[in-house]
Amino acid sequence: MEWLGNLWLRRRPRLISTERDGYFAFRVFAALVLAITSAHAHSLHQSTAEAEYNPATKKLEVSLTVFINDLETALIRQSEREMRIDKTPAAEFDAQIQTYLAKTFVVTDAAGKVAKIEWAGRELDAESVKSDDPAVTLFFEVPLPGGLVDAKLRHAVFCELFKDQTNLILCQNEKRKIELRFSQDGLIKQL
Repeated sequence: MEWLGNLWLRRRPRLISTERDGYFAFRVFAALVLAITSAHAHSLHQSTAEAEYNPATKKLEVSLTVFINDLETALIRQSEREMRIDKTPAAEFDAQIQTYLAKTFVVTDAAGKVAKIEWAGRELDAESVKSDDPAVTLFFEVPLPGGLVDAKLRHAVFCELFKDQTNLILCQNEKRKIELRFSQDGLIKQL
């Protein structure tokens, strides 16, 4: 598999051009990556998250756990280049994650204003690393000065990849705890 990445990364001016057919090689490469990834893909398409509103910082603190294969596939589609958690420089990989989350994990406040995600980091799930489907937990915060009152969440992580994607989140503040389920049928919910 590494040879395929090296083959793609070698300079081939005749394959990459600004002409209409210039991106043909990339499209073939992306199709191969997706085919290989899906051949080894897991049958469960689900993410889990916990979110807690911190009244002292006025931020929603989120930990989102996803399968690494799914994350890499989404980032490859987004960036149109090879993205691997173990090979791509951490700063570049994290920047792509932030860009992806800004489109797929969108929190709006009571006024309908989109809150900007503040990246905190990521951590490999130690137990899953030994399995065929390793996972990673993404940590970030969402500033919500007005609290969770009338705030809404659009949680569409990986929904563009899998029709059966389900995203679960446990959201809590000091007064209440709610469990939300997001799927193709409902991607936006009241927090």
